[in-house]
Amino acid sequence: MKKFLFILTNQPYNGTDNAYNALRLVRALKEKGEEVRIFLMNDAVDLARNSTKKPENYDVDLVAMLKELYAGGAMLKVCGSCQTRCGLHVGEPY
Repeated sequence: MKKFLFILTNQPYNGTDNAYNALRLVRALKEKGEEVRIFLMNDAVDLARNSTKKPENYDVDLVAMLKELYAGGAMLKVCGSCQTRCGLHVGEPY
């Protein structure tokens, strides 16, 4: 078994497919039985925020996709200082 670490830094739904493609690759690796870890930092911590909603113009719910990967055994860590900077302590639950 190989081990992979994905570090996501971009805000979800930012007009690029960076987060979507990373999560698709995580899913493909998990399906092959690989060990996958995801680390969210900077604006990517919003992926772990329940209040982050999919915009109408996006086909994929990235938050739901991340939750499915986590439930399927992908390991997930979120940068603590990034959570604080992005609003963990102002009533937006993670």
